Amino acid sequence: MINQWFIEDVQTILSKHRYIVVTDARGEGEYLMKYLPEDIKQIIVKDEWGEIEAKFLAESEYANDKVVFYVRKKADGLTYLQEYVQTAGLLVLDDMDTYIRRKIFEATGKNTIIAKDKLLLAAKLSETKNVKWWQSIAEGILEPLNVEDYLTSFLDNPNKTREGMDETVWQVFRQEVYQAIGLTATDQPAETMAQEVVNKMFTSLIDNTIEGLLLETYYHWTDSTEKSGSLRRYIDNFTLSADTNPLHTHPDHPFEELDRRLMKMLSDAIKYGKDQASIINYISARTKSPKAKSFKPSWLPSVLTCATFKAEELSKIGSYEQAAEYYRKHFCELDTAMRKIYVSWLNEEPTLRPLQEHYTLQNQELLNKWYAIDEPYVPNQQGIIAKSFEGSKRTAVIVCDGLRLEIAETIVNGITDKNVKITRDMAFSVLPSVTENGMSALFGCLSVTNIVQTRFSELKKTVEDVEMIQLDDLNDSVTAKHLVLNYGDIDQVGEKKQLRGLKDIDNYENELREKIGMLWRLGYEKVVLTTDHGFVLTGILDEADKEPKPDGEVLKIDERYVLTEHPLQTSRLIEREGKYMNSNYQYYAPTDKPFVSTGAYGYSHGGFTPQECIIPVYELSIKGGDIALNVQIANKEELKEVTGNYFTVKLKADGSETDLFTHERKIKLMLFAGNSVKNSAIYTLKAGEIQNPEFELNDGIDKVVITDKESGAQIDSCVISKNTARDIDDLF
Repeated sequence: MINQWFIEDVQTILSKHRYIVVTDARGEGEYLMKYLPEDIKQIIVKDEWGEIEAKFLAESEYANDKVVFYVRKKADGLTYLQEYVQTAGLLVLDDMDTYIRRKIFEATGKNTIIAKDKLLLAAKLSETKNVKWWQSIAEGILEPLNVEDYLTSFLDNPNKTREGMDETVWQVFRQEVYQAIGLTATDQPAETMAQEVVNKMFTSLIDNTIEGLLLETYYHWTDSTEKSGSLRRYIDNFTLSADTNPLHTHPDHPFEELDRRLMKMLSDAIKYGKDQASIINYISARTKSPKAKSFKPSWLPSVLTCATFKAEELSKIGSYEQAAEYYRKHFCELDTAMRKIYVSWLNEEPTLRPLQEHYTLQNQELLNKWYAIDEPYVPNQQGIIAKSFEGSKRTAVIVCDGLRLEIAETIVNGITDKNVKITRDMAFSVLPSVTENGMSALFGCLSVTNIVQTRFSELKKTVEDVEMIQLDDLNDSVTAKHLVLNYGDIDQVGEKKQLRGLKDIDNYENELREKIGMLWRLGYEKVVLTTDHGFVLTGILDEADKEPKPDGEVLKIDERYVLTEHPLQTSRLIEREGKYMNSNYQYYAPTDKPFVSTGAYGYSHGGFTPQECIIPVYELSIKGGDIALNVQIANKEELKEVTGNYFTVKLKADGSETDLFTHERKIKLMLFAGNSVKNSAIYTLKAGEIQNPEFELNDGIDKVVITDKESGAQIDSCVISKNTARDIDDLF
């Protein structure tokens, strides 16, 4: 702020005189000259000859300009500029210390007793500061140089930050930084100094002694999107000691290698039955801390969940409905955690296997309770899609192939919009829990079919105006009131890639959330998320883990079920009587392991476990409507029977000119041919206004859609079709 005070002093004098002489005997205020406006001419005077040259320049080239003479002398030492001192203006900076103290007192009413060197430093750092900052400096509340403000930038780009510092600022900064790292200040290149700071930062994170300036700078660095890249480069070039114990390090350290060592320590503890408390406590502290979050592996919270999960309150389960609710509220978390662990550790079997075995023990408790339920298992998947369309709301149903309930949970848990109401209903899939069976039931088919069009035709018997597209084809041309969107990526990647395909599921979660948001933008008030079946992750399997083929005549054996025409003599399998394809009996193993059969293992479905059979029927409704000025297409009937080669879209805005809050709206009108936009235009309508834009009917145009220009929200739409019969009548 000293620069502003200096400019004000100069301009006050120049308001009365054309010239001003600034004397600065010690040269402590020369930096202020760079802040003067460009229309004020500056002449730097070095000696007596310089005084002569300055006087000549001021009277010739700068004769019509305001001029500031800057000299490193006291006024009484000037010779040829003495007359300007006497007749024009004079600003004395010979004692910058006194000048600054006077300006602080004038601005704040406070006298300051801080030392001269700190005061001069504060002045150089005050460019963007205000009066409150100066008051805090004057009272000793703040230090002039906040090293933390500079240190992150310095570590990110040492040379650039050094070049931007005044020499006085640099010397103070250097001294305080070396003091913070416990070393004697030395005159060395900026990059070398930065590396010393980073080395101290990293070693004190490793031995958990970091505090004060270094810790605050580290946190600021990890949170900086702009500068965190340089931190990652320092980390990559830092060599960790092979004997570093992760449990002795700071919980917010940035080293993934230490996290992997930690994972192996936990794995070994589980494997050999050792105490895990200290490891779990450390992981808990590391995952709960919000600091340095982007430098902590995403799988670490999943490891904590897996290691600490207890299948409690299972005794309260007495029905399949209770089992489904327990699974959703409690066990889903464990299934999600294990899925994410597989993604990151699948290639490191020795470390992964103990965690998998720990999960298997927990899962077996759930399965034991599931198979002990003393009531018939009754699927209620039939006709879910048609039921979802009941009511007057514009509705879209996303039908996923292989959407496990826990994945549906992660999808909806990632939706943070407070205007969204989420209803988590569940259903039980038909058996076997395979695609053609589940999809047939969802669409209301009485018999199993793997033909998509046949299933859709059955649905249209109940919902005549329903339309169906692939989720990937969703675009602004979609205007159906009842819409089915098919999404088969999860099942396809699971069957093709098995456990390797789990890496893609996180992307699918984000994609589904984005598509749900797009459906709301297109005007769908209700979006239903459901599926044909779930799946089990069988993980790393030995041959001995697989279920043997049962004795007897078998029509078909798949990974998770067996089909027969006649009953088998077996007591270890679950028998279900009922027609499926050409079979009369189905058999399921009371486990999540596959039967010995051809094909890959790791990802399986078709069986009878909660993961395969409990399916989501999640309803996501957007609360609140569009409160902006309503605009509609007022001539929809005419557009359905266009005569000739031109047509008019009648845009009508509701309300009247007296409306205070909805008086105007900017819209985008788009003409579609199929899914392609053939023409678009922007219009602004005021309340009560009608506009009639005219277009040529060409390029296969068959629909008009209007959306809000700012949000993209769909407002109204209409089919456009040519009345060829009337065109022929016009010829006679």
